[in-house]
Amino acid sequence: MKKKLIRIVCLMMTAMFALGLFSGCSLGIFSDMGILVTDNQRDMQQVVAEVNLGNDKESLKETFSLLSEELDSSVSDKLDQVLTTDEIYKRDLVAYFMSYGYNYYSQSNSYSEAFEQVMQDLVDRKILSQFATVYYLNAGEVVVDRDSVSIKGDDGYTEISGTDGLKMNGEVSLDGYLKAIEGKTGDEAAVAGYSYLLTDAEIKYATYVVMVSVNSAIDSYEEDYIKAEDETTSDTEARTTPTGANTLPDGYYPVKEDGSIDYDIYTGSNSASECGEYEKKEGSTSYTRSRAYAQFIHALRENYLIGEDEKNVTDITALSYFDTELKSQLEQMLINKFYATLAYKAAETMSPATLEESYQTLFNSQQASTESSSFTTTMDSLSDTSFVVYAPENRTFGFVYNILLPFNTNQSKLLDSIRYTEGTKEYYAARNTNAGLLAAIEAKDQRASWFNGSEDYSFEATGDYYKNAYNSAESKTNYLFFEDSYVKNGEGIDRYAGKYPFNGTAEKKEDGGYKLTYNLLNIDSFIDEMESYIGYVTKDSSVASGKYYSGTVGNLAQWNAADKEDSTFYSVTADYFPKNANGVIDQSANIYYKGGVSNLGFTTDSALDKTTNSYKVISAVNELMFAYSTDTGCLNSYLGYSIAAKEEATSYVAEFEFAAQQAINDGVGTYYVVATDFGWHIIYVSFVYDGQNGGEVYSGFDYDQRNTEGTFSYYFYQSKKSSTVSEYKENKDTMIRYNANNDTVVTLHKDRYEDLLNIG
Repeated sequence: MKKKLIRIVCLMMTAMFALGLFSGCSLGIFSDMGILVTDNQRDMQQVVAEVNLGNDKESLKETFSLLSEELDSSVSDKLDQVLTTDEIYKRDLVAYFMSYGYNYYSQSNSYSEAFEQVMQDLVDRKILSQFATVYYLNAGEVVVDRDSVSIKGDDGYTEISGTDGLKMNGEVSLDGYLKAIEGKTGDEAAVAGYSYLLTDAEIKYATYVVMVSVNSAIDSYEEDYIKAEDETTSDTEARTTPTGANTLPDGYYPVKEDGSIDYDIYTGSNSASECGEYEKKEGSTSYTRSRAYAQFIHALRENYLIGEDEKNVTDITALSYFDTELKSQLEQMLINKFYATLAYKAAETMSPATLEESYQTLFNSQQASTESSSFTTTMDSLSDTSFVVYAPENRTFGFVYNILLPFNTNQSKLLDSIRYTEGTKEYYAARNTNAGLLAAIEAKDQRASWFNGSEDYSFEATGDYYKNAYNSAESKTNYLFFEDSYVKNGEGIDRYAGKYPFNGTAEKKEDGGYKLTYNLLNIDSFIDEMESYIGYVTKDSSVASGKYYSGTVGNLAQWNAADKEDSTFYSVTADYFPKNANGVIDQSANIYYKGGVSNLGFTTDSALDKTTNSYKVISAVNELMFAYSTDTGCLNSYLGYSIAAKEEATSYVAEFEFAAQQAINDGVGTYYVVATDFGWHIIYVSFVYDGQNGGEVYSGFDYDQRNTEGTFSYYFYQSKKSSTVSEYKENKDTMIRYNANNDTVVTLHKDRYEDLLNIG
């Protein structure tokens, strides 16, 4: 998933009232703290602060100059029409405190300081939203950084060639804005003003967020009405899920074919099936929902969030409360959009020469400090934002995925009964030739808890997906996982193909759980399954194939057997494990199978390019690791286990170390099947640092590749851009707020919230 520099922040303040933050009480709960108010409604509807940037034009002009911009006189002369005074109510102050203020209180242990900081946050919101409005009207366009906006929509923006910029489509003008708010007042005018500077998709997303918040509030009330089910427990062992599983991208909202929002608020007077992608609570009925909705409306009235004259509450989207929430969400989206504009301005300061110099500095630093003995520690820090650009020369290091198919309990006991000392050549021969051990291992799908755990991640597979050998019948129901990631979202999960269904059958039970039966695979069936799945994921443009161990010729191990029947792996003797001059056993005869994937197209520069076969193959192998491996230590690693060069010692068991080091010398796409006392290990080489031809890992930083996802230059650029944007945005944000926060722009009515400052 593409890295986003700024996340949309949802500040649903007043919705928190309805979620029971006041324990079902009205805002007068503060009377319990010694604040006695005779009229709660009048008290909470007091204006405690007023903000209007238009009151200080000189300060506004100075702020524009700090951004290397000039405030046009045509906009300056009409500020009184563009900006109205934003009012902050006491209820807003209390609501924001209940949502976020305790974080401030925990830092200072002072209610007074916490409320002061909350007030500052609310004032800053108004300053930034007003400034963003004036800024865009002054510019006559909305230009943002492509990596800093998450809701682009089908026709919301157009790329600015040669830059990181996106320009919002449609007119942006002073006259257009004034026409949009003409004849409107209050929340209605604010919603119209914000909407003018947002795209259709952004407005829909804001509306969706508000509806989700309302449904969540009603859900919380409904839980009290739904009869509690008898608690059941499951002995299903939890299974790690891939990082990023079942997450939707920032800015996601469900849509119908006509482009409208496929979501609605369920009140009980309508049907949940009419509410699109809203999922009702288990046990919910129209009766429980109607009662919960009535309680929700009661909470709004008690907290003065809807007017006394609003008698018809059937359609919550028609209530003033909904407009207030929508206004708040649109305001935050406009602020985030302005941050994306600052991000664009920051990105424009990053010259090719500066970036290339930054790369060279990193390279020189790593070249000076790299020692092969500690290089695997450096490798373990690899991520989208932490890079290894220099590797020890004349050494080959790499990463491998490890799929462990283990011995079962009885087999482990049988293993313990071998009379030879562990790690000797006699021991290896006895282990490998015992028919009840390696040859008898059966792998099973490990994803039971993805059905029957704390959350059901499964969904019925349709369309394009892999057909397991045992599940290929047309009438067979197959199950995939993480519908949000692969169906609603479509972006999937990084380095995880997502097309491999549960290998067995799953039958839904009356209690909502599943009865699972497993298709068990011996090692040969598993190899066939893996090679077949690799072909499926690459659409057969890559072929995975290999050969079985076939003994030794001239003291050299061979892997020439085309099928398992011709392999001599299960008939070895101690002589197949010779020692070298240093007394170290040759582990070759513990490698059952050697294979490789053709037509990978692997390069270090484009290792994570999703269009390449090399990326598709690691995604397939990684998914099989989640499906079958009992070695959980390798799950959610960036590219697998770091493997030192064959000249270096490791902490892995001897058989695994030997096979992994041999495999990385053979290169990316190599896979070995090796036996250890843990069972079968299927080792796949995902990345190699080949220092044999010099230590530079990549071909330097290529400015022209900075926006090509999956390339090293893309990730390096994104990392540098993120830090540049963060520093620039923080600096300009501080200057804007500092310049505007004066007595002319901001009026605080401290006497109206003095009682809150004196709590405790």
